[in-house]
Parts: sequence; structure tokens; C-alpha cells
Amino acid sequence: MLLAAAAMCACSGSGSGSAGILGNRTSMSVSTRGLDVSGALGGAAPTATVTITVTNPPTDLYVGTQNTSNGISSVNLSPQDQVTEHLVVLFKTPAVLGVGTYHDTLQVAVCYDAACKTQVTSSPQTVAITYTVTPGTGGGTGGVSLIGISPTSAVAGSGAFTLTVNGAGFTPSSHVVWNGTWQPTTYVSATQLSASISAANVAVPGGATVTVFDASGGTSNGLPFTIGPPVFTLSAISPSFVPAGASDFVLTVRGNGFVAASLVRWNGTALPTTFKSQNELWATVPAADVASQGTATVDVENPSTLSGGAMLTVGAASKDAVSFQITPSHGGVITFDAVSFTTTSTWTATLDGNPSYPLIAAGKVFVTVPLSGGSELVALSQTDGSIVWGPIALSNSSNAAYDNGTVFTISAGVGTPAMVRAFDAGTGTQRWSTLLSSQYMFSSGITAANGMVYTGGAGSGGTIYALDASNGAVTWTQGVANGDSSIPAVTLDGLYVTYPCQTYDLRPASGTSVWSNNTGCDGGGGGTPVVANGVLYAPNGMGGSYSGMTFDPETGAVLGTYAADNVPAIGPTMGYFLQGGTLRGIAMASNTIKWSFAGDGHLVTSPIGVNQYVVIGSSSGNVYALDGSTGAQVWTVNVGASLPAGAGWGARMPYSGLAAGDGLLVIPAGSTLTAFTLSTNP
Repeated sequence: MLLAAAAMCACSGSGSGSAGILGNRTSMSVSTRGLDVSGALGGAAPTATVTITVTNPPTDLYVGTQNTSNGISSVNLSPQDQVTEHLVVLFKTPAVLGVGTYHDTLQVAVCYDAACKTQVTSSPQTVAITYTVTPGTGGGTGGVSLIGISPTSAVAGSGAFTLTVNGAGFTPSSHVVWNGTWQPTTYVSATQLSASISAANVAVPGGATVTVFDASGGTSNGLPFTIGPPVFTLSAISPSFVPAGASDFVLTVRGNGFVAASLVRWNGTALPTTFKSQNELWATVPAADVASQGTATVDVENPSTLSGGAMLTVGAASKDAVSFQITPSHGGVITFDAVSFTTTSTWTATLDGNPSYPLIAAGKVFVTVPLSGGSELVALSQTDGSIVWGPIALSNSSNAAYDNGTVFTISAGVGTPAMVRAFDAGTGTQRWSTLLSSQYMFSSGITAANGMVYTGGAGSGGTIYALDASNGAVTWTQGVANGDSSIPAVTLDGLYVTYPCQTYDLRPASGTSVWSNNTGCDGGGGGTPVVANGVLYAPNGMGGSYSGMTFDPETGAVLGTYAADNVPAIGPTMGYFLQGGTLRGIAMASNTIKWSFAGDGHLVTSPIGVNQYVVIGSSSGNVYALDGSTGAQVWTVNVGASLPAGAGWGARMPYSGLAAGDGLLVIPAGSTLTAFTLSTNP
């Protein structure tokens, strides 16, 4: 009665299934429950045999096996006679595994059926196997030897690097071995090798032993490599400037060596801190700490250790218009100390084309101007509209942003990379340029804030880019859906972009995701979000509508919906939304319409708020100022040319619109800019 081999199976059960066939007379045993084998580097793969013995075998029994494969290569049946079978265990080649100990289990079953569902008594049985790979004849005295390695140490978390290994007896088949594991090795000469050491190998403090294995020369002596604890440093905080009177915000602290118990401190007092990684902490700063102007020292306390400090300034709110819709968050509202309207313009400047939205800062008005086949950047005097510097030629469609004495431009066309450039606001001298080439569709414009420059690109998926404002280096990128037509809205602690049914909140300093919302659809295009008065307005709809959803910008909680044709302006108590040619004033507290204004029936621009007033323009050239609380008209003027439509769903560069800053209201219409002085002491 020969035993027949069954296919490999996952055997289970205790043998009780045999009772109905032969009572419990048939049983099995194995020759050993524990097996120890060894092999040496440079040697052949060992084998071992496990014998199966069957008592009272009937006809046509089957053998099933199941094994792990840490050190085992295969298990094969070798039939012997009616009552015994040999299982031949073949192990992996020592050189493939490297020096170390490898543990496996081999489960053996004798069964009445080929599927191994009904097993004999005492089946299955398990054999524990230990396979030890030793250095072999090399062991430091063979044909290869180590003299030195460089470097000899690294800081935990420092990343991948190239290890240089010096010694003797190396051949093209030599391999650098790190704690028993072969590393990608390059043969340089008989006395030198180089190896690629991954970041995972130096992720945590500790140490490693470096050896070299050669098939003919064995294993060399070992040399130690030290992995030290991370250097504990605070390198940057974001934001580093906060306007006095800001609400609670999350401070991002960047550095190295942070641990789960790290605490961010504000003038020596610990803040509620969230550990994100050894390089990033988040800390909640209460509004009371930034209620008035001054400075604060921010540092990090690890257990029993303090980092160096970074300075945060709490200053006066900006009176500049530095971005699309005035602010980096695109709220479209600014406050001067006093405001009055006059029908007499301060100046009018005629340009080479229809200008973009104006930036008003540093005593100048900056605009990009689209031209045939390109565009240009020009700086005008706030006083009289004369050209201070420029025009500077730019490629393709362009828009601009301002931050801390620098004007930043982005230029791109359909199917082209984007060129981001930085210019000295005083002189127009170029400071740097950076080409963003990983995407080929850039339509979303640019935002600058807190020493960083942001934009989005599409083509293959979508990408958000963050550049260092001082040198143009790409600090981080983050993948998003689509990437079209959404100028990033940036606050003290959030960066927001919106695409069809997709809304994202990222940390401005690091690109780390805070939250995202997906309503379950997909499509092309996008819209520019607004963050103001503690609400995020996200145009995440489709079908050509700017209407969308409102969120808590800190948590992502859905608050409701809104309707608009283009970007609204949001004040402390009132929001202003243009829909179907009618401007509506909506009370923020109750979300109710307080008034409506249709003007001449051709209102097209996004509204902007100046103090208690809201300003909007029409395609017929009329510009209106209304009382923001009542909707009563308080001022109107015609600037002689059509005003451009506001940026709605799917808008693309060059964006245009009204702007107010440094006491001026600046209106782009046709190829002119017209400025009105609203405040001589803003």
C-alpha cells in the first residue's frame, strides 16, 4: 500500500475525520519535531530530511505539506516503501540570505483524500526548523578584508547616503553587507567598493556592522557604523508674522529631533502641541496671545532639553493689496482709518493691453499686462500713475503677487511649464526664476505669504507647489485632483484649493494634509476659494457654476452652501455675492439676504469691501459704491471702458479685478488703470 503524494495544501484538523473509516487504527508520526541546519557564506545550500511513518496504512493515503519560506526554498516528497515517506527540505543559498538565523515551520499531514480534508490520527504535525548562516571561511581571515569605511556614523533620520568601503581582495562579485543584509554595491577597484545605504537603514538610533562578502574570498572582518540620535533643532516657524487681533491659529514648527513628548512653548509657556513627525510639530496659539502688537519667542521643549528660539512678530494689519482679491486668503475686504468717495480720479494710466488685478504696495501699483504672444510686468507710482520701472517682458499669460518687498510673477501657456520669477519691488531687478516643469497646464495664478510662494499645476493629475520666497527653491509639493483654475487661498495656518467635488486644506509651511473633502464626483476645472470671517467658501460644484459649499476652515466640518457667479467679498458681518447680474448683501450670522442691487443691469466684477462699503463694476464702465449694511448707493462713476468679468468657475490666467490698498481704489477697465483716493491717511 504505497503512499501517494498530495498537492501542497493548507492542512488542518486533528485527525478526527479518520474515525468513520478505520476507527483510529491508522496514525502518523514524524522523525523529528525540531530541525537545526547551517550553511556558510560562499557554500552550497544545505538540505535536510524529515521521515514520515504511517501505522496501519490503508490503500491510497496522501501526504500534504505547508511551510513558511524564510530560509526554506522547497519541500519535496521522496517515496520509500508502504509505511514511510521522506520529505526532502531544500534551503536557500547562504549568499542570498546573508549571515543570520532564519526560523521556519513545516506542517505535515497524512490524509485519506487528495484535498487533505480528512486526516489520519495524530495528523497534522509541525516541525520547527532553524537555519543558521555563518560567515564561513572568510570570517575576517579569508580572501577579503576591511580597512575602513566612510562615513563611520550618521544621525538617525538623516536619509539615504553612499558608503565608501576600503579594503583588500575585492572583486566585481563582492557585496557590501549591512547587518547581514546585502546592499546595492558598485565595484570600484580591488581595494574599494561603494554601497547605497537606504534611509530605512539609518531611521532609528543604534548601530550596524559592515562586512564584505565575496563568493571566492568569503566574508571579511566587520567594522562598526554608529547611528546617533537626531540633532535636536528648531529651524523655522510658520507664520512668523501675525496681525494683531487675529483669532486662534495653528503654528507650524519645523526642525529635527522632535519626539511624541515635545512641547512648543510661547514665551516659556507650553502650548497644546501635536506631534506630526520628527521634523514637524503643530501648536495651537490662542487669540489672547496675539491680541496686541509685540513679539514672542517660540521654542521647543523635548524631555529635559530646550531648542533654540525663533521670533514671532505680532504687528499691525496690512493696508496693502498683495494678491488677487486684495489678500492672500482672497477675502476681498480691506479697512482704512477713514474713507470718502470722490468722482474725480487721482490719475489714469494707459497701458499696452488690458491690465490684470492691481497689487498696491510699497508706494507702487503693480500689474501684469497681456500682450500678443506674451505679457509684461509694470510698476506705477501710487501718487501719479507714472511708470517707475518696466515694462518687463514675460512669457505667456501672467499674474502677480506681492510679499515683503518682492513682486512674484507666474507665466504659463497651454501645454507649457510655468515660469515663476521674483523682482525687487523698488527697482524691478530680477532676484530669481524657477521653472516648474513636472506639470504642463498652469491656470491658477499665484499667491505669496509668510515667505513662501504658492501655485497649482495640472496635466498628469494635479500638483500644489510651494517655493521659498528668498531663493525660488521648491520647498514642497503635494498631489491633488485636477490642479486647474484655483488660486491657493492662504491663511495663517491653512492653504486651500478647490476642484470639482474636491476641497483641500494643507499646512502652508510643509504641505502636510490637514483635511480634505470629496463629495464623490470628478471632472475638469476648478475655482478660487475664499477664507474670511471664520468660513471657507469652496466652489466645489460643476457645470460652470461658482456656487459651492462652506466649511469650517480649521476642521473641515461642513457648514452649508452658497450661490455666486464669481468670487465674493466677505466682511466681518456681511458677505457680498454677485449672481445673475444682481449683487446681494447677506448677513453672516443668519445667512439671510438683507438687500439686493442690480445697478445698470450689467454688473460683472467680483465685489470688494472697503470699510463699511462694497464696490462693484459693470461691463458698461460704471463703478458703484454701496453701503454694505443697507445696499444704498453712495457713489458712482464711469471710467470710460468695460470692466472685466470676475473670476468664476474655470477661470484662467490672466485674472483681473478691482483692488483697494494704501488708501487707493484702483480700477482696471479696457487698457487703462484709474485710481481714486479713498483715504489720505489709511
